Amino acid sequence: MIKTNEKQLITMAIQGKVVPADEFLPFEVGHDGVGRALPGTGSITYNVKVGDPACGWKSDHTEPGVSTTCTERDKAYSKGYNFLACCGNEASVITGDAKGKKGMVIGTHGGVEHVMIDFADDVLEKLTLDDKFLIKAVGQGLELSDYPEVKWA
Repeated sequence: MIKTNEKQLITMAIQGKVVPADEFLPFEVGHDGVGRALPGTGSITYNVKVGDPACGWKSDHTEPGVSTTCTERDKAYSKGYNFLACCGNEASVITGDAKGKKGMVIGTHGGVEHVMIDFADDVLEKLTLDDKFLIKAVGQGLELSDYPEVKWA
């Protein structure tokens, strides 16, 4: 078992909401010289999940699962939302038909400042763009006690 300082880490509540779908660029020219308009970031993505191939989709910057944000991305609290959310954190639906269902943070997307959350398919089907999520954020400050040379910046 790898020794860590996990008992010293704090767990904080952070809250997000679904980010509406957005196009990454309104029009893009591919390597073949052909112009394309493709789906981009945000929303609830039903058919791209953890473990699926990253390439081959007819999209640009697709985010698997549910794309979430705190508020305006230039606000300090939105930056905190992205900083504190860590892969593996528990996310609970706190509104709507899926209220009480649990998911897991699967990553963040810098630049657009989104936190991505994975849910079971039956939960995704109940979510709407108005839903909100409470994440039990823990992980920042994690150290591997037996490997002090391993650092997170």
